[in-house]
Amino acid sequence: MKNIIKILLVLIVSVTSTVNELQAQNYEIMLGEFSLEELKATKNSTWFLKEYKAYNPNNRILNQITSLENLEDLNIEIYLGTWCPDSRRELPRLVKILDLINFDKDQLTMIGVTRSKKVPEITKEKAKQLNIINVPTIIVYKDGKELNRFVEFAVETLEKDLFKIMAERDYKHSYDF
Repeated sequence: MKNIIKILLVLIVSVTSTVNELQAQNYEIMLGEFSLEELKATKNSTWFLKEYKAYNPNNRILNQITSLENLEDLNIEIYLGTWCPDSRRELPRLVKILDLINFDKDQLTMIGVTRSKKVPEITKEKAKQLNIINVPTIIVYKDGKELNRFVEFAVETLEKDLFKIMAERDYKHSYDF
C-alpha cells in the first residue's frame, strides 16, 4: 500500500511539473508551411514581436541590399523551429530586414520543422536535397536556383550575411567548413 501511495505521489508531481512547464512555454509548435499572419495569431506572436521591435539592423547594409538589382528575382525559404531559440531570434530579424528593404513577402516561405529537423510531408529525395542540419536555415534562391544559405547563426550579422548571399558574393555559413 505504501508503494502505491509513493508511486501515485511521484506520478502527481510529474504530471504537475509537465503541466507547469507547458504553461510556461512562450511558443506553439508550428509544422509545415505557414504565413506570418498565422504565426502572429498564435502565442508565438509574443516572442516574435519582442525580437522584431528590439532588432536594429545596420542601415548602411540595408541600403546596400536595397540597391541590388536582382531583389525581385529572389525567393527566400526559411526552415525553422518555433521551439528553437535560434529560430525565435532570427525569424523576427529576417522579417524586419525584409520589411525595411520592401521585399515582397510573397517571395518568402516559412516552413516549421520538427525537433529532429524533419520537414513534414516531403519526399526523402527532397529532404536529402534540402539538407536541413540546423535551424533556422534561410535559403536564398534566384530564378529557382539556390544561391546560398544562412544556417543557425550569423557569421557577421544577419543583414551582412544576407547581403553577401543576395549579391552573390563569397559566403560560407557557420557550418560550411
